[in-house]
Amino acid sequence: MKALQNIFHAAGFGKVAPWVDLANSQEWNGFGKLTDHLTNSRWLATFLKHWNLHPLPSKNVPRRKLVHLRFLLRRAAEKLAAGGSLDPREISKVNQVLNVPVWQKLVQDQNGIRAEMVPVRSDWNWVIARIAASLGEMLANHEVERIKVCANSDCRWVFRDPTKAKTKRWCNDRTCGNRARVRRARAAQKQRA
Repeated sequence: MKALQNIFHAAGFGKVAPWVDLANSQEWNGFGKLTDHLTNSRWLATFLKHWNLHPLPSKNVPRRKLVHLRFLLRRAAEKLAAGGSLDPREISKVNQVLNVPVWQKLVQDQNGIRAEMVPVRSDWNWVIARIAASLGEMLANHEVERIKVCANSDCRWVFRDPTKAKTKRWCNDRTCGNRARVRRARAAQKQRA
């Protein structure tokens, strides 16, 4: 499992939020090859472990619900990256996913006492709600302008722009950024020829 976790991190997952990883779980490699990580049970187990999401053990992974949420999150990322916002219908869809029964309990640790939301049933609906909630948390923390989608049309990786000026265009300057520069240089050479 440790080797898979290293691959998970090396591929760029686990850096921002669960919703970003789910949006990127349909991954283009930058050269047009598509990998759907939701079909890989080991990737899904690593994703759940990394983000501390633990549904009750079940052989029936609700892939259809996960794919539906992925589509919703991907659309949200693209709209936000383009400077737009979620419309009321999209917010309603996210709210439907978030609508799971919970109760609050007090938890005491070395930092004091805090209230914690606990699911009535720790099932896949709770996991899916937590993934969607991570988008809401990012929006509530005014991180919207930092949400970007890689400018490489063969990649389209969703990422958080950490730069002060918020001008980052590629998920990775050494891979996608280099490819874009090479493409521009080749196009310029063709025009001169």
